[in-house]
Amino acid sequence: MRVAYITAGAGGMYCGACCRDANLAHELVARGCDVQFIPLYTPLKLERDAPPGTTRTFFGGINVYLQQHIPIFRHTPRPLDRLLDSSPLLNWASKFAVQTRAEALGPMTLSMLRGEQGRQRKELERLLNFLEAPLRPDVVNITNMLLSGIVPALKERLPVPVVCTVQGEDDFVRDMPEPYRSQVRDVMRKNAREIELFISPSGAYVTKMAEFLDVPRDTIKVVPTGIDVDKYPSASSRPRDPFTVGYLSRITPGKGLDVLVEAVAILVGEQKRNVRLNVAGQIVDRKFWRRVRAAVKRASLTARFSYSDAPDLRSKVAFLQGCSAFAQPGRSAEIRATAAIEAMAVGVPVVVPDLGVFPEIIQQTGGGVLFPPGDAERMAEELAALMDNPEKADALGLAGRRAIRIHYSAAAMADRTLELYAGLRRRGE
Repeated sequence: MRVAYITAGAGGMYCGACCRDANLAHELVARGCDVQFIPLYTPLKLERDAPPGTTRTFFGGINVYLQQHIPIFRHTPRPLDRLLDSSPLLNWASKFAVQTRAEALGPMTLSMLRGEQGRQRKELERLLNFLEAPLRPDVVNITNMLLSGIVPALKERLPVPVVCTVQGEDDFVRDMPEPYRSQVRDVMRKNAREIELFISPSGAYVTKMAEFLDVPRDTIKVVPTGIDVDKYPSASSRPRDPFTVGYLSRITPGKGLDVLVEAVAILVGEQKRNVRLNVAGQIVDRKFWRRVRAAVKRASLTARFSYSDAPDLRSKVAFLQGCSAFAQPGRSAEIRATAAIEAMAVGVPVVVPDLGVFPEIIQQTGGGVLFPPGDAERMAEELAALMDNPEKADALGLAGRRAIRIHYSAAAMADRTLELYAGLRRRGE
């Protein structure tokens, strides 16, 4: 089977969706598929080698931006565009110019979604020519609905089923100001009519996206996020004293690091427990980060607090292996929960909010406990219970590790995805 998998670079950042896509592509290749892994906007920053068949970058971020704002760049010759699409230049520019805040990207998002009627039509034509001539895939998979502007023109050129993975783009759209919020949603719904199948990382997200895209629920199938489990060996033993709580995620208000700091402050200040908090992840919102650091100082946690930037795979595994428990205290619903899955893969119990994908993961794995979202006192209670009953904590970690290898491996993700692809091909024959 020939698969064109179209993903979106994250501007020099490690991206959970990108890593998921890369894991899937590797496993599809291992199953004999001819996969063309096609990055858009910027080259991908991954935790492992790029999948075989990774192509050049299409819709280069510099060209997309210039074509949006300066009309002459919608007609520039290919040699100039190719120069602007060079990987070194895109990587360099992404450090300064990539803007991912939804409230600032309404006009460009709308233009991209309009496809042939948008300002990036030249970029769309190049991608379609590539898909039509040298590749001619059996299935095209786009990584989210923000890329769906290519679909109507693609369906006119190639009689091929299109699959779309949905992974949080609804929240991105809801953060936009009007009139862009409504306009973007309406164009997405129009594009969705051209898509045969949607893939959701969780059952909880199916209803939400069916309503958002105005599509039948039975067109959305669940494929849980998978990781390369062999890259996550278990620790020899969890640290007991001090009890070390780990946080690994982007640092933004929605991820709830301040809730975790408050919970640790309760354990240390009120209950006089020996607890450390180790934090890793990219600082996306520096104003929020300053508030977090101020809260750490007020609670006299500075000596018990450490921070490291977004780690590579080896450092991340070592970070997780050094945790007594892993906390993912988000206020908003997680779609993939990759970090919690990775923590369970090394045998660390997780403490996560009763929100989004987490209830499904905990029910299926038995690898952790839930607490009410945003409730620092209840989170502190759950962490204290793990401290007081280390045998139970060990049992949770072992159960999670075993279940992740069955239900949340990249291999399981690829098997289910390939089954869905094959079903689409049979229907089209």
